Amino acid sequence: MRGWHNDLSKDFFEATAENLRGLNRTERDLFDYVVKNMGEVKHMSIQKFAAGKFLSTTTIFRFTKKLGFSGYSDFINSLLVTSHIHEDTASTLAVTGPGYSEDYLKNAIEAVRVMSKPRIEKVIDLLSLDPNIYILTDDNTHAIGQYCERLFIGLGFHAYFPETAYQMHNLVNRIRGGDMILALSYSGDDAVMIDFIERVLLRERPHLLSITRADNNTLESLSDTNFYVFADELQIGGMCLRSSVTMLMIVELLVYEFISRKEQLSETQ
Repeated sequence: MRGWHNDLSKDFFEATAENLRGLNRTERDLFDYVVKNMGEVKHMSIQKFAAGKFLSTTTIFRFTKKLGFSGYSDFINSLLVTSHIHEDTASTLAVTGPGYSEDYLKNAIEAVRVMSKPRIEKVIDLLSLDPNIYILTDDNTHAIGQYCERLFIGLGFHAYFPETAYQMHNLVNRIRGGDMILALSYSGDDAVMIDFIERVLLRERPHLLSITRADNNTLESLSDTNFYVFADELQIGGMCLRSSVTMLMIVELLVYEFISRKEQLSETQ
């Protein structure tokens, strides 16, 4: 079935990639809503979509045009195509050959494309204040947590990655309002992580930066800043083979942006 969509419509992310920078804040929020609720939006009439967001149908129509579609029907067709492709990929365990390689790269490209510039700037602004950084992961992102700790320590930050439940428990009372929590969880619903964050938020309000899948999950709803990733759902022999490379890419891109700003500031002094 791969490639069938090429005669009908572009993949939603391919179709919108060049137009994202021109979106205003309201339109960017709409775009995020569509990505995180694609399964529902693809079946909505323009009237239902507009009513659900308390906007006029004219506003929604202009939004789809600004994304690069000829109209609302073209927008919906693109969502249907994209949803079918992702569902088709997730239903197979074939992880070899050019088809999977293309999907693997496409997931990474899409995650980077939809990174919002204002959100990037928000994170860089906070990093510029030299916060303590606390890194939380679920079982599938543990190795990335270790790397992130070394990366931020190498940049001169005080970074902490609790690798056991005991270590995590001891951090609850150490985190302060000016600190940053970097939470990495594809599902966004890891019970241990959510419990820890909720206990912290009862006493302090650090900046919670999360990287999760593109849907409405608990971690995303608690976060001050969220970036989302795309990955194929692969399970073999009870082991999760879902790629976490895109999460690492997002962290590294944020770090590169921070370094770039630092160098620009030093040049002007």
